[in-house]
Amino acid sequence: MAVKISGVDLSANTTANIGQAGSNGGTYTVHILNRSSSSAFVQLGVGDSSATFANAQKLLENTLLAPDESISFSPIVAGASDYIIGRSTVASVNMVMMGHDE
Repeated sequence: MAVKISGVDLSANTTANIGQAGSNGGTYTVHILNRSSSSAFVQLGVGDSSATFANAQKLLENTLLAPDESISFSPIVAGASDYIIGRSTVASVNMVMMGHDE
């Protein structure tokens, strides 16, 4: 079991990979921090295609984060080589994935 940490500093209205599960999948926590001076609506999910949400595996949809607010989402169980994916309506929102590859 390998430890993994990966993150992304999101651009406004752009879907991006936070990280990718190992070849046997894994279990992770995602921390989301709004560093912007504006409120942000964030999305979080798992998908098997890069930067593409799978509707059946969406975990958060339009969740409001005030400026300087953070949330954590756990556990996220991902299959082999799945992507953990995020999106925000404003820039200066970062998402960090931490956990273990199987």
